Amino acid sequence: METGPFGLAGGEMLELRQDLNPSDQVRHEIEEVLAVGRTAWQHYLFFRSKVHGVCVALDGDLQSCEADEGLYHEALVHPAMLAHPAPRRVLIMGGGEGATLREVLRHPSVSEVVMVDLDEEFVGLCRRLIPDWAEGAWDDPRLELRHEDIVRYLEHTPGGFDVVVGDLIDASDAESPASGLYAPEFYRRLAAALAPGAVLATQAGPLAPGAIRGHRRVRASLAQAFSRVHSYGIYVPSFTGLWGYVLAGAADLIPGGYAEHRALFELRARERGLDLEATGPEALAAAFALPRRLTAALEGGA
Repeated sequence: METGPFGLAGGEMLELRQDLNPSDQVRHEIEEVLAVGRTAWQHYLFFRSKVHGVCVALDGDLQSCEADEGLYHEALVHPAMLAHPAPRRVLIMGGGEGATLREVLRHPSVSEVVMVDLDEEFVGLCRRLIPDWAEGAWDDPRLELRHEDIVRYLEHTPGGFDVVVGDLIDASDAESPASGLYAPEFYRRLAAALAPGAVLATQAGPLAPGAIRGHRRVRASLAQAFSRVHSYGIYVPSFTGLWGYVLAGAADLIPGGYAEHRALFELRARERGLDLEATGPEALAAAFALPRRLTAALEGGA
């Protein structure tokens, strides 16, 4: 069995060992390995956890778990979708599990979703092993699924997207091979494919004292392409901490504070008939109210 970079320990119990930062490590006990191997692009591991249900890991890092993926994906998708008055065309970058797509399609104004995920084999594994996560989204006629490099796709797309959601692997580390997908040049190219008044949200890694430089780098890159950027975070238990995102767009579309976020999110969720069962509009608004010390660290430079 190929275990790749997962650090699986054998014996009577298997476990996934993951480095959180240079000094801390977490281990995830594995009840059952569902699939492990390598596609043309990345190592994958699907396993069952006694606490978190079915979990997905890529290149040694946990990506999503059944028990709390709703927290992660609702926080990723809905702030951007609710910030836009009527999102019709949406671009999803990555999102192979299908859950990001599921959440986007809950908005009734959406008429087209283009999902670009380079790894066709991984998407196929998700469709076979965790089909319930998508809740039928893979068969929605509004979906155009493309398996190609997002940079090449942007070179020939006609653009006009109202919302972009970035659910790419956590590559905010400058030394990562995928760090170019979080660079200023990439976001400037992406901005050219957007409709006027478009909104973007991307996952941006952990918001933790020992690992905040990556998030800060993503935020700074987005600030070179968009007039307003907001960091926000939500606690995801299987990630063992506060997970960070960045919302970006025009200044007149992105609310300025908690009260404004809450009023807007509650109004539009009600208008669109959305029941955000994992988070709710109030918790999504509160996600933007980060602790002062953390905010100061985010604004403290690279």
